[in-house]
Amino acid sequence: MKPVAFVRPGSDRRALAGLDVELREGDLLDAPSVEKAMAGAEVVFHVGAVHRNWAPDEAAILGPAVSGTRNVLDAARRAGVRRVVCTSSGATVGFTPDPSKPLDESAPLPTPRSVYSRAKLEAEKLALTADGVDVVVVNPSGVFGPRDYRLTPATRAIVGLLQGDPAFLGVCLTDVRDVAKGHLLAASAGKKSHRYLLTGDVLTPAQVAAAFHEVTGVRPSTFSPPRFLLNFLAGSAEKKARKSGQDAAVTRDQIHDVFGHHLAYDSRRAKTDLAATFRPAKDVLRDAVRWLLYFDGLKPKVAAKVRAALGAAAAPDPDWSR
Repeated sequence: MKPVAFVRPGSDRRALAGLDVELREGDLLDAPSVEKAMAGAEVVFHVGAVHRNWAPDEAAILGPAVSGTRNVLDAARRAGVRRVVCTSSGATVGFTPDPSKPLDESAPLPTPRSVYSRAKLEAEKLALTADGVDVVVVNPSGVFGPRDYRLTPATRAIVGLLQGDPAFLGVCLTDVRDVAKGHLLAASAGKKSHRYLLTGDVLTPAQVAAAFHEVTGVRPSTFSPPRFLLNFLAGSAEKKARKSGQDAAVTRDQIHDVFGHHLAYDSRRAKTDLAATFRPAKDVLRDAVRWLLYFDGLKPKVAAKVRAALGAAAAPDPDWSR
């Protein structure tokens, strides 16, 4: 049986172009379509979620995460699926006040305010307490790389840093291809009801700025804006999103959750239990920026500077397509 991709009618399928997969249409919120799509499956990778910082109605983010996960788990149980790998987020592990002390899977569950983090946390709780189905949870963070066709919030953060935003968060730089391999490893070697952080190198804000300068020729400031300024900017971003219908670059709830903390995680368990490997941070950044150049995701002056810094390495991979 070839791999099956569960897709919504009319969805953007460019990332699936050229792959030998069977497409089955439906929606996570439509339980019968989920059950129908799962027919004959041995392993299910539940990666479906609304990856947005903000929506006019929180149900647009919470519904697919919580009700969608419940529908997937129920269908997997009825179909006798051998294992479900659920994609969660490093946000459900929490945020550390010291990037030199990254969190691991033993960290106590946070009580986030942002809707995306709440959605992921509730979905993860459902997955880890599911009866009658073997579930493993993976927790990626800072995921970047080629074929990001709609530019996720993570990739848009790179755009922001290249175009003037300061680097004041410690983060992991994780290649999307390593995350994909981590999913496969979790399916074959993960322990039931365990969760695994799939995260690359941890960089402090100063290291983020240095990596950007070395790879792209752009050195972001490491100025740490005061909380009142971040809240003002986040409020403005929310108002803009409300008018445009687009996502907000950042929200006040995210500032509440993260201010004074960092997105730094220890992936030792995945490396030990799953034999997972992760590319060096500078390689991750280089390929993410190469994709932005190919996809025209940067302002022309910034793109020209980045191309000059990369030189011949700026060329796209031959199998990339728009």
